[in-house]
Parts: sequence; C-alpha cells; structure tokens
Amino acid sequence: MMNSRAAFVAVGLGVSVLTLLRGVVLMTVLAYDDLGLVALVQSVILFSGLMHFGLLNGGYRLLCHAGPGYKQRIIDLAYTGFGTIGAVMALAAVILSFWLDTDLYRVIAGLAAIAGFCTLVRSWMTNEMVAAGRLGAVNMINASSMLASLAVLVLLYSGVSSIDPALVAVMAMAVQPVLFVTLSWATGAALKPRRFKMSRRLAGIIFSAGFTLFLTGIAIQLMNLMERSYVLSELGLEPLGRLYLAFLFVTLFQLAPNLIQQVFLPNIVKHRKARDAAGVSRELRHLLAITVGYSLAAIIALWLLAEPLLGLVLPQYVADLHWVYLIMPGLIAFTLSSPFALTFNVVIDYTWYVVAYGAGVLLTIGAFGVALLADTPFSLDGVMILRSAIYTAMAVLLVIGWWRLSRRYPEFRLRGR
Repeated sequence: MMNSRAAFVAVGLGVSVLTLLRGVVLMTVLAYDDLGLVALVQSVILFSGLMHFGLLNGGYRLLCHAGPGYKQRIIDLAYTGFGTIGAVMALAAVILSFWLDTDLYRVIAGLAAIAGFCTLVRSWMTNEMVAAGRLGAVNMINASSMLASLAVLVLLYSGVSSIDPALVAVMAMAVQPVLFVTLSWATGAALKPRRFKMSRRLAGIIFSAGFTLFLTGIAIQLMNLMERSYVLSELGLEPLGRLYLAFLFVTLFQLAPNLIQQVFLPNIVKHRKARDAAGVSRELRHLLAITVGYSLAAIIALWLLAEPLLGLVLPQYVADLHWVYLIMPGLIAFTLSSPFALTFNVVIDYTWYVVAYGAGVLLTIGAFGVALLADTPFSLDGVMILRSAIYTAMAVLLVIGWWRLSRRYPEFRLRGR
C-alpha cells in the first residue's frame, strides 16, 4: 500500500501540509524582519541544494532503466561528486563567515551550508529510491524528518529556550534534510557507495544527459535569489518578510506537481523504451489531467477559503494575501506547462528548456537592472507582477517547445495511436 503511486503523492501532500504548519508557526512568532531573513536563507539553501551540475538529473534518467551493476557504478560516481561539491560548499561558508558581522549570522551561514548539502543528497536519495520503486521508504523517512523539523519549533516559545527565534527557524529547516539523509543510510533505504571513483566515460554520459536540465533548475532558484536580494537591498528586510506568505504559497503549491512528475517519469521512460507509443501518450494524458485538476482545486481553495482561514489563524497576515493573488496567474500557467515540458526530459532534448528558463533569467536581470539604473525601484506589487509575467512567458515557451518536439515524436501527442 505504502509503495503505491497514490500513497507516495498522498504522503507528499501530507508533508506539504506540515510544511504549511511550520510556516504558520513561524509567522505567529517571528517579526517581519526575521521572516525576511528566513526567506533569504531558505532561498540560499535551495540554491545550494541544486549545485549538482547535472548529476541528479542525468543520474536519475539513467537509474530509471539501469541494471544492478550499472546502477552501483552510477551511485559510486554520484557520491564521489557529492564529496567534492560538499567541500566547495564548506569552503564558501568559511569565506562568507569573515564578511558577516555577528556570530548569529555566522552560525546561520554554517547551518545553511549543511542544510544545502544535505538537501542535495536528499534529492539524489529520493530519485534513487523512486526509480527503484521504494516509495514506501521515501514516505516514511520524509514524514519522520518533517515531524522532527516541527518538533524543533518548540524552542521558539518562551520558557523553553533562549535561542534567537531566527536561528531556531533555520535549525528547523536544516533538521529536515539532515535527518532524511541520516535515516536513509541508517535504514538501508538508499543505496550506499561501495567505493569513491570518478569514471570519465560514465560522468560524460550522466552530465550530457543532465547538465542542461541542471541549468534550468538552477535558473528558477537564481531568479528567486535575485528577486529576494533585490527586495532586501532596495526595500529592506521587513518588506521582504511581508512577501513570506507568497513565497510559502509558491513553495507549497509546486510540491505536489513535482511529486506527481517524479512518479510518472519512470513509467513514461519505460513505455518509450519498449516502443509503446500508446502507453507514453496515455501516461502523459493522465499526468496532464491530474495537474489540471490540482490547479483548479487550488484556485477554488484560494478563492473561497484562503481569506477566511487566514483570518481565523493569522488575521494580521490577511493583507499579505494580496501578493499571493498577484503571483497566482503566472504560477498556474507555469504549473500547467510542466507535463508538456516533461517530454524534454524523456527524449533528452533540452533546447526549449534552455530557451524558456534562459528567457526567465534574462527578463529578471533586465527588469531589475533597468529599475536600478533608472533609480525607479519596484514596489512589492511590481515584484510579484513581474514574477507572474515571467512565469507566464516561460510557460508559453515550454508549450511551444513541446508542440515542436511532438511533431518529431508523435507518441507525445495527447492522443492514442
């Protein structure tokens, strides 16, 4: 039961609810400036967790159909790469600590480096376990690590500890990936490396399959980091904190579609390898139907329930829903384009990924650059409208790319053969 695709998605959604609960707790205790710091640190963690240079994407693509011996070679190479990446992250944290002016910020920088590295390894472990069909293990470990993260939040309340609230928030974020990695190894759920070895030929295959997709993944986090850095430098830490609700919503909203795609990708790859065009088309239609249903449910829930529920739990943040509403149209468009974009990953042709995500980065740089040069800063409304527009532009380009690619690969058209 726990190994079914439905259970995997259900547990993933449950973890999303717990992530929402964590965000609500932080919003009840932290001031806006602390929330701004947390939002910035979270962006750094996620950005660091994507610094795999294609190892995750290419490795996962190969793991979906690799035999036992080949799979172990991939895992050995992956952890060899992680060791190198981890050393670079540690060095970066040490160098950064010399630029920070308080011990609190230095500790937070260290925790962010650890959390970023473990987020990277957690993503690999999740991919490896999903590709092997060990969905039950992912479910149990994911839920356990999230519950531990929530438990750390007890330290926020007076009488329990005197630790700085912002530091507690970062600790709670760091515990989740650290514990996930620890439990995955301790229980044997994730395969361990047998030796550390870098095969140039295998590395070439993996990186050729994953490097371009890595660039697209890092593009989103780069846009997030630029956006938050711009707000921090031009408007301040407190205004950045006022966008925390919108950031939290975007993060939670994207979790379910990402989980669903993780589940569907191995089957689509297997159908295509078996030259089962009808199976490929069927799986893609099912994925699109689920994504459309999810998006409609989210729109209805946001329209009917968001304000009343937030008014009951966190009435002081009801006004901040304004920025959620501004980013929602583009976010929906971007989410609906994701099933089409999965085609690029299956056929390992990432041209349109590069076009769409490259356009997103260039538009972000261009918009903020012009605002800085003209000395006409964006308001918070402008920042959210800009992000929504960029999401929409990227979605249009991704769908155009799918349409062009489906002319060469008719199995990806949304009809049976």
